[in-house]
Amino acid sequence: MLKNRSFLIGLGAGIIIGALLFQLMLSGEQSRERLGLMGQGEGEKLYTQAEVEAMIQADRDSAQTKDETQPTASPAAVKDEPVAENNASTDAPEIAPTDIVIEASAEAPAAELEEIEHVIRIEPGSGLSKTAELLAANRIIADEAGFVNQMKKSKKQVRAGYFLFHENSSVTDAITVVTGQPLTKAEADLINSNKKTN
Repeated sequence: MLKNRSFLIGLGAGIIIGALLFQLMLSGEQSRERLGLMGQGEGEKLYTQAEVEAMIQADRDSAQTKDETQPTASPAAVKDEPVAENNASTDAPEIAPTDIVIEASAEAPAAELEEIEHVIRIEPGSGLSKTAELLAANRIIADEAGFVNQMKKSKKQVRAGYFLFHENSSVTDAITVVTGQPLTKAEADLINSNKKTN
């Protein structure tokens, strides 16, 4: 009786383990098939991180060119309309200052859109003071001591790697960037190459 009992326990355990392994194999097969079909549907295309960054930068560039070309078209239209009115009346001195104001305002938004960005590499083992000096030298922050004090209060560590900073950032913004996820070397190179082409 004891021999039959151990045989039945072993047989039951074997059947259960076999069923679990069979189920695991089926789910793995289904996952593999789904992965094989991924990206084959119409309109579905997978992009790398570098391609996504390049497309975002191209969209930004096209938006900037639209903003730059749109105001220059409107002064020409304004110039054409007053010329037709000038034939009827003699308001020529008032039209010239209006054109100057429109052209100046067209240049101002383009200057505001261009934020100066720097990709800076923080070396491994850099301390707070060395990082503060590096950021101040690149005109990211103005207050080195404030940066060091804020970092000590927050008890966060400076991470090594490539970081994207905006010029004249606040100390809080600089700390957020320095303690955040660094860029990869490829991302940093892509940003620098886009800056050189602009």
